[in-house]
Amino acid sequence: MNNFSREITSRDNPMVKQYVLLASSRKARYDQKLFVTEGIKLTAEAFAAGYCPEMLFATEDAMDRYYDDMQSIALASDHFLRISNSVAQKLAQSTSTQGVFDVFRMLDNDPTDVKIDCNGKFLLLCSLQDPGNVGTILRTAAAFGIDGVILSQDSPDLYSLKVLRASMGGVFKIPVHVTNDICCDIQKLREIGLPVYAAALDERAVSIREVSLKKGCAVEIGNEGNGISNEIK
Repeated sequence: MNNFSREITSRDNPMVKQYVLLASSRKARYDQKLFVTEGIKLTAEAFAAGYCPEMLFATEDAMDRYYDDMQSIALASDHFLRISNSVAQKLAQSTSTQGVFDVFRMLDNDPTDVKIDCNGKFLLLCSLQDPGNVGTILRTAAAFGIDGVILSQDSPDLYSLKVLRASMGGVFKIPVHVTNDICCDIQKLREIGLPVYAAALDERAVSIREVSLKKGCAVEIGNEGNGISNEIK
């Protein structure tokens, strides 16, 4: 494939600096309404989910290796940029890189609204700390057909590369709503008759073996260190 719009060999190029900033700063991502991906699988998952690529960076070797996967993404990108291996190392947020990087526009309706249904199954994630845990939960929830995830605002950013990588594209396959008031969301779930359970180490807790999760329900998972707050319980 030889339709590169330009070649970048300088690690100080403004587009390179923008990618690095977006990769490291939650504020920059939301101010600019952009997020980044690294690697062919994650980039292809975002593109397949309807996200519009703004800047696609790729080494010559990457384009030769991933020609079929990259072609449609390259054609849809506003800027398709060939980069040197040195620049690829500057962009890389992982120890080994495939030489494929992209900047995507966030969707207008982001975060996706979760459609609440009394027959649905939902997860509520409150004040999680580890982006890897958030990504793993999203990946697992997507695999098990969970209808939606409600994530508290103080949890890791959905669009951080650590969350995206851990989710293995799961973040693009399941509706996620980021909330400033998870107690309010719990109340909305209960108002439509949806049982809401808290996963908690508490002497008053009922064993999960005694709870039926076959019908519609929501399960709240709390902070890795402190669990769920007393207010929410």
